[in-house]
Amino acid sequence: MTDAPDQVQPLSLSAKLLTLLRLRRDPDGFTPSARDITLATTQPGLPKPFLSHGQVNGLLNGTSSNPTSATTTALAQALDAPSAFLLPGREWDDLAALTVYMEHPEAREVLRLMQGLEVEDIVETSIKLREIRGRRGLPEDVPAIPPPPPGVDQPREGRPRRRLSLHEAAGRAADDLEGR
Repeated sequence: MTDAPDQVQPLSLSAKLLTLLRLRRDPDGFTPSARDITLATTQPGLPKPFLSHGQVNGLLNGTSSNPTSATTTALAQALDAPSAFLLPGREWDDLAALTVYMEHPEAREVLRLMQGLEVEDIVETSIKLREIRGRRGLPEDVPAIPPPPPGVDQPREGRPRRRLSLHEAAGRAADDLEGR
């Protein structure tokens, strides 16, 4: 049995933040760190960032999940995302729609013009938009969360990390304490 769209759980704030970080990876595949986000919240003319490193870390790892509106706005600006995406609720989980809404005043006008229309009229508009996308060579459907840039989810070059056994870790700790 598959989940119906109505039964899908809304994304948590930390999941939304991790999604934004994944979309903001640099060409080497590294996501912005909590310190990078903290520094990005510095307002011009102010000496300190708006958010502390601890606040950002708490929001990223989920230990803090109820930020103020000012914190949400600062985070969204630092991650170049619509503030509404960071709000709780399924209706705010569509990053693609929110981005179009924020970046294109024409899209807001289209939504206003839909006010008061019957469902059949809105479906007809949707069909026309799909036809236009097809003529432009764009996919018919647009995912709610855009895919990350190509190649960023590939493993990075470098030495693979190996977990130490408890015995090896204790040996290394003893060596460090003795200065070896």
